[in-house]
Amino acid sequence: MPSKNKKYVPKSFEADSTMLGDTSANIYMSMLLSKAWQSLTSKQQILYIYCKAQYYAEKKKPQSNQEYFTFNQSKWNSLYGLYTLSNKRMFYRDMEQLILKGFIKCIESGKNTRTKSVYAFSNKWKFYGENGVEILPSEMTSAMLKKLKRDI
Repeated sequence: MPSKNKKYVPKSFEADSTMLGDTSANIYMSMLLSKAWQSLTSKQQILYIYCKAQYYAEKKKPQSNQEYFTFNQSKWNSLYGLYTLSNKRMFYRDMEQLILKGFIKCIESGKNTRTKSVYAFSNKWKFYGENGVEILPSEMTSAMLKKLKRDI
């Protein structure tokens, strides 16, 4: 009888075997073919994959909740480059799109407390473009809430 705790060994084309603590981020075909995924830019798709990899790499989960993950500046720097105001804006714009299209929700913004923001994955992407699917204010970043209040 095979052991349940047997660790998956990636194939040579999947990973660099010299990298310690390497993680993977599965993406299912149903997501890749969805209207929501197709509406993302390539940079936003890559950001989602980075978030997914971070979710699996994080051993100690925020607020002791297994559904949560953090994604702070040191994590997005490798994707967006050196910390500049324009790169910061691009990151926040892309994260906002992931939230608006139902892939991610913001659990806790770290802006006011100068701590890491806490996120969780959402399944609302499945209903993207359908009537009645709504991103709640409790799922938005502080910048999104600020925009929402300004638009009211």
